[in-house]
Amino acid sequence: MSRLTNDEAEYLFNLLDAEVGGEVITLLDETQRASLYEILGKHRLSTIINKLDSDDATDLVAEMPAQIAEQVLEGLDKPSQTEVQELLQYEPTTAGGIMAKEFVAVQANATVNRAIAAVRKASKTIKEIYSVFVVDDFGKLVGDLPLKDILIHSPQRKVRNVMNRDVITANVFLDQEEVARLFKKYDVVVVPVTTSDGTLVGRITIDDIVDVMEEEASEDIYKMAGSDAAEMEKKSPYDIAKMRLPFLLTTMALSLCTGIVISVYNQTLSHLIILASFMPVISAISGNTGLQAAVIMVRGLSTGLIPISNWKKIWWREMRTVWSMAIVCGIALGCVAGIWSKHFMIGIVVGTSMFLSMSTAATMGTLIPVLSKKLGF
Repeated sequence: MSRLTNDEAEYLFNLLDAEVGGEVITLLDETQRASLYEILGKHRLSTIINKLDSDDATDLVAEMPAQIAEQVLEGLDKPSQTEVQELLQYEPTTAGGIMAKEFVAVQANATVNRAIAAVRKASKTIKEIYSVFVVDDFGKLVGDLPLKDILIHSPQRKVRNVMNRDVITANVFLDQEEVARLFKKYDVVVVPVTTSDGTLVGRITIDDIVDVMEEEASEDIYKMAGSDAAEMEKKSPYDIAKMRLPFLLTTMALSLCTGIVISVYNQTLSHLIILASFMPVISAISGNTGLQAAVIMVRGLSTGLIPISNWKKIWWREMRTVWSMAIVCGIALGCVAGIWSKHFMIGIVVGTSMFLSMSTAATMGTLIPVLSKKLGF
């Protein structure tokens, strides 16, 4: 599909039945899908989306142009239309936005045999079933029953007597990054999604979370470069330049400040020109030190490995690491400067500068991400 013209892609896509077409369209990138939305009729799109799980169907409808999305929604069968409209109400980066409405649930008073029957019936429409959720008479989640437990217990036993009551759940408004942390922390493959009063409304499976993890990691990396994940596919060169320029201009302004400091000491440098030879080295090594500290902090804050309340302990550990490296680098560069200039004191000055510069860079690299987080960036 990615190598074909629009006409060829349309011809090939129309050869596929709705179920295979649905699998294919979810694997295409957004640009290719956008072309298909324009060339496929609303009836064909509605038929394909009817075959998709509710979360995938919602993702596709959400990215369609408003007019096409409205027509496609009208063409869906009533159950699919209701599910998609419900999911569209949630922010796409929340548990409600990534959950699927397809799940198996039985009441706590049902028998294991009833749970087996529910799984058999649901297997015709749900691809992956990991467990049966247990609800009370009001639809509130009270437990779950993994498929293994369904197989090992007597069919006549009550579900409430064999279910797992300690269920890991996600609120519909929980950020998808927090949902990913739940999967990682508790090693689960499915998490039920509930409303604030505990009503079961959907489920999130591990395959959805793998996509979220990749998306969040990419977003963090792009942000550190002053960009975003949509840059390559959606934005024009002008928009990309506009996004990156603030980072470059800020760096330029800080570099000018360095230039001002240098100009203040130009008389010293004119007498000891050899010091200028070491300024690029000190600047480069310090920059790398600060970047290392910043990457560790940004990633740690993002994944939750570094709690913001514990930043002082993290900063102190990072500084001890940097001081160890700064001592080695300072001694090495100081020795080079002393031998090169044949003046012991110049070696001391250059080595001390290396140590202080690396320490300052590491402090900034550690504290600026913490400050940004506290300010809500």
